[in-house]
Amino acid sequence: MATAGQNKSEAPEQERTEGSAGAAAAPGKVTITLPSLANLPPLPPVQMEPKRLLWLGGLAALGVIGVLEWPVVAVVGVGSYVAERFARDELRKARTDRHS
Repeated sequence: MATAGQNKSEAPEQERTEGSAGAAAAPGKVTITLPSLANLPPLPPVQMEPKRLLWLGGLAALGVIGVLEWPVVAVVGVGSYVAERFARDELRKARTDRHS
């Protein structure tokens, strides 16, 4: 019976020894270098029309409230931006073709 008691008392000590040996065998330090915000170039000023700001604000509000899921909000927002850019480019191209 004494051997059973000894085995029980030795087991936790073996675990502690193995755990400390495993930690000592791990590689040294890991260094992660993050970019500094001070080194980034400044962002250009953003000019938005009030209607566009209202549209994006309403879209964001629907996402916050939970009416729309965030991936849907992102897809609709990016899609409306891309569609508006294409429409502006087409208008600009039509104006330059008409004046030429």
